[in-house]
Amino acid sequence: MGLPRFFPESKIHRFEYRPLFYNEDKEDFERRRAEIRKELGKEDAQDVRILQHGTFKRMYERRHEELKGSNRRIMILAICIGLVVYFTNRYFGFI
Repeated sequence: MGLPRFFPESKIHRFEYRPLFYNEDKEDFERRRAEIRKELGKEDAQDVRILQHGTFKRMYERRHEELKGSNRRIMILAICIGLVVYFTNRYFGFI
């Protein structure tokens, strides 16, 4: 039994490299197959996501917009706290 720690001990992480290969013909085949199955109403139990052109860009833009909103909230909160501190200091004269 040791003393409790504020931060967990770092663990050794193994690097696992799995090479990815892009086969455009196979992607097109899978996309067409999924469209045909959807039209025929034969949905598989699996939720297959197919990467389309621009997917990563849309994900980046969405995440970027979320961060901008978050940053605005933080700035507004910081300004409000600063004003509260300023006026309480001016009224009560703590500092």
